[in-house]
Amino acid sequence: MARLESVHPSSMLTSLGDELRERTRPMRRHEERGISPGLLIAGVAVIGLGWFAWNYLGPDLKRYMKIHSM
Repeated sequence: MARLESVHPSSMLTSLGDELRERTRPMRRHEERGISPGLLIAGVAVIGLGWFAWNYLGPDLKRYMKIHSM
């Protein structure tokens, strides 16, 4: 066992160094620029729901605010 370790000690250190470098390397992003499609769809959905809610509930809210301030 000691003989095997003494034969190739530098190769073991090299492989440990390579493994450590691989673990500490920052992850690469696949998309560097641009908006992800999921985020774009979510934004459009929020804007659409907001517009629908304002058109559907807006007149009632305005009326309620008038009555509340009296």
